[in-house]
Amino acid sequence: MANIFVYIFFILMLSVVSSMTHQRINCAYRFSESGLEHCEWKDFPKWPLTFLKWLAGITAILFIFMATIDPSFLLGALIGPGGVGLTYLSMAYSKSYREMHAQYHCYAFKWDELTQLAIVTNREIVEFKYSVTQEGRDHITSGGVNIFCKRKQKESVADFIKSYLSPGVPCIKTKADVPQY
Repeated sequence: MANIFVYIFFILMLSVVSSMTHQRINCAYRFSESGLEHCEWKDFPKWPLTFLKWLAGITAILFIFMATIDPSFLLGALIGPGGVGLTYLSMAYSKSYREMHAQYHCYAFKWDELTQLAIVTNREIVEFKYSVTQEGRDHITSGGVNIFCKRKQKESVADFIKSYLSPGVPCIKTKADVPQY
C-alpha cells in the first residue's frame, strides 16, 4: 500500500518539475516595408506554486496523523512537507527564478539581412536565416528564426516573405530535426 503512495507522489512531482522546465513560448511576428520583427516570451506558470503549497499542507497533516502511530514520523513531517514548503517559498519570492522563467526577447531584421528562406516539410514552420553585423562590433552574427504557422498557411507565409526578399535569396524546402537541448 505504501508503494502505491510513493508511485503517485513520484508521478505528481515529475509532472510539476516537467511543467516548470517545459514551458510554452509565445511568439509574435510583425512584418513591415523595412523588415520583420520577431518577439518571444514565456509566462511564469502559477499552478506549480499552488500545487506545492497544497502538497506541503496535505502531507504535513498526513505525517501528523501518522505520528500518532509512531512518533518518529514527526521528524518526517519536518523534513518532507517542510522541504516542500521551503521550495515553494524560494520559488514564489525569488526574483531571479521568476525572471529565468519569464524571458522576453525581441529581434528586428531588415529584409536585406535575410540570407535564406526555408519551408520545413515535416513541421509547421517557415524558417529564415539571417546574417547581421551588430552595432559596435566587427564580426557578423548568423542564425535562424522559426516562424510557426498552421500547415495550410506555410506556403502563403513563405510567398508573402518571398515578395520582400532580395532577388538572389534562395528559397528551399527541407526537413527539420527536433532540436535536442
